[in-house]
Amino acid sequence: MANSNVEVKKQGKSSVLGGISIAFAVVLAALVINFLTGIVPLDKLQGLPMVMPLVLGPIGAIIGFIGYRMNKDKLSLGGIILNIVMFLVPIVYNIVGTLVSGV
Repeated sequence: MANSNVEVKKQGKSSVLGGISIAFAVVLAALVINFLTGIVPLDKLQGLPMVMPLVLGPIGAIIGFIGYRMNKDKLSLGGIILNIVMFLVPIVYNIVGTLVSGV
């Protein structure tokens, strides 16, 4: 009987770490999209939005992994996946840029 109460409490509990992990990915995605489109001119940042996912993506994924180990929720799992994708964006961008421009 006591085990069922613990499981009910775990299911209703939201993951703060999962939310932080998602927030990392959303901020990185916004910076990369702004870098590619130039909607908001951020001249002082130059190429930093394409380098930041290489550093902050793994940090966000680790935070999501810790949250997933604690709660086994979908929010943390989504944060892990989004941060891995954001980590791969600059790598793919550089590979495609090299293939297209042939430098």
